Amino acid sequence: MAKKAVRKQQIIQAAIEVFSKSNFQNSSISEIAQKADIAEGTIYQYFKNKEDLFFSIPAQKTKEFCEELDLHLQGIHDAFNKIRKFIWYYLYFLKMNPDYARTLMLEMRVSKSFVQSKTYCSLKELTDKILEIIKEGQEEGIIRKDVNLYLIRELMLGILEHRVTRWLLKEGNYDLLENYSEVCDLVFNGIRSSK
Repeated sequence: MAKKAVRKQQIIQAAIEVFSKSNFQNSSISEIAQKADIAEGTIYQYFKNKEDLFFSIPAQKTKEFCEELDLHLQGIHDAFNKIRKFIWYYLYFLKMNPDYARTLMLEMRVSKSFVQSKTYCSLKELTDKILEIIKEGQEEGIIRKDVNLYLIRELMLGILEHRVTRWLLKEGNYDLLENYSEVCDLVFNGIRSSK
């Protein structure tokens, strides 16, 4: 990996840690620079301002998530098994990245500025993967065709986001993957074709 890319990742990781301990408003570029062990001016070589850095986090993390998810899905042919793997990996990824989960779920997801940002579009790669699996299941005849596939996606993400948010608010005092099979069964029971 090029030195510039490594430095950018280093800054993003420091920003995740700083933003998760405080919040966007109370965090400063100088704190992030100190955490990354670089000069404050170096951050401005990569990001326009604090908001640009803040909204760059999900773009980087979504890219990591999607690359890893693609590896996890290799060799899985059935849509339900792909959905099961997606649900497991989504919960696992955020469990292993609690600072990012805290920043994403408790601050970004509820920010009007984030929803209006260009970075918000980076999440489209993630949501498109879900739609792709749902379409595949509909073509296989195992997922209902009488329900709009966008509603199915909202159902899945709604359940997952709620579980992660609740886990964060409870200070992660239980395993986020606990009851993951029941979550899958609940989703499957709602979308399974009766044919």
